[in-house]
Amino acid sequence: MDNPGLNLKSLIDDETIETILWTVLFEQSGDAMVVLRQDGSVYRANQRYADMLGYTPEELGSFHVWDWDIRFSEQELRQMLLTVDNSSAHFDTRQRRKDGTITDAEVSTNGAIYKGENLIFCIVRDTTERKYTEERLRQNKELLERIATQVPGALYQYRIAPDGTRSFPYFSEGFAALGGLAQEELSGTDVDDIMSRLLPEDAPEIERKTQESASTLSHFHAEFRIRHNDGSIRWIECRSTPEKEADSSIIWTGILLDITQRIQAEERVRIMAITDGLTGINNRQEFDRLLEHEIERANRYHTPLALLMYDLDHFKQVNDRYGHNTGDMALKTVTSLVNDNIRGIDIHGRWGGEEFMVLLPQTGLDTAMDVAEKLRRTIAAHPFDKLGSITASFGVVELAPHESSKSLAQRVDEALYRAKELGRNRVEV
Repeated sequence: MDNPGLNLKSLIDDETIETILWTVLFEQSGDAMVVLRQDGSVYRANQRYADMLGYTPEELGSFHVWDWDIRFSEQELRQMLLTVDNSSAHFDTRQRRKDGTITDAEVSTNGAIYKGENLIFCIVRDTTERKYTEERLRQNKELLERIATQVPGALYQYRIAPDGTRSFPYFSEGFAALGGLAQEELSGTDVDDIMSRLLPEDAPEIERKTQESASTLSHFHAEFRIRHNDGSIRWIECRSTPEKEADSSIIWTGILLDITQRIQAEERVRIMAITDGLTGINNRQEFDRLLEHEIERANRYHTPLALLMYDLDHFKQVNDRYGHNTGDMALKTVTSLVNDNIRGIDIHGRWGGEEFMVLLPQTGLDTAMDVAEKLRRTIAAHPFDKLGSITASFGVVELAPHESSKSLAQRVDEALYRAKELGRNRVEV
């Protein structure tokens, strides 16, 4: 039966209670702890600290701190122990385990007087894994930077925070070259400064693709134009992969490539495929395609459409007498004269040999006749080297309702034939 008159203090003195409480707190602490005397010897070590070094607490009781600390010399450690007071201090060190392996440690110290003795209380945390992780991160960063300098273009990260805030957490050195910037110019550059380099007509499509990629976490791919620092326009290809972060931010990691030369090469190939190699105007295949397109549009909107066909008179004699080089120069000169005297919306093409077509959108027969007559006079009045003068014959037709391109081309060819039959250097319908 409990004795209500009995209490702990009646059985144990205050000092004993203090010792018990100190021991319990020391041993039950979640941290590794060691208490040192000012001479560097171990006053007491808890089990967690003993386990950290691979000793028993009793074994550590016979050691001095320099027996396991390998970062500082005995002299340095003695000096440090003498300077410890009741204020806390923190430092990193390295300690040798019983098995000879080395551990990184973070030590927090505080001096106190216990039972009349100056003691240094040390809380020790094993930072080996953290140091290892930090070193791996450092190495990975260095590797990334080396890779970034070797790959064409630039590596980058782009983030959209939950509140809509946008930022570039990372971009490699190649990023500056894409826009013709110095690396130091990018320090502190905000998103608006960078995005302002996008051509306005390309920006809406980029934003649409960004939102789609963010909502579906799908791969982002786009080609767009930016304005370089030198004023030129550069084509950029962007490929990146989005990832949702813990705070619901979306971050894209990807690569930017300058594809200007590729685009220019593709454009040159495209132009070569649709252009007559001698005169630089549309070739037969491309003119046929454009003719079909304009016929379809004229029928859809019920607008007039006229077609001219012209042929240089007696051109075979030019080639026979003066050679093909002179003949080629004459063809180039004539097509240039025609280009200078038609509208930007008109379509000029080489039909074959010395035969050419001019398509006149939104133009009726009477106006087309006037255009043909103007072109005829311009060609006839132009002085040609070696040749003196050249004349041309013209056929003119207007698109009939529901007429095919084949029928239209046949009718204008017949009109040109009549012009030649009636004496050349004239316009006929």
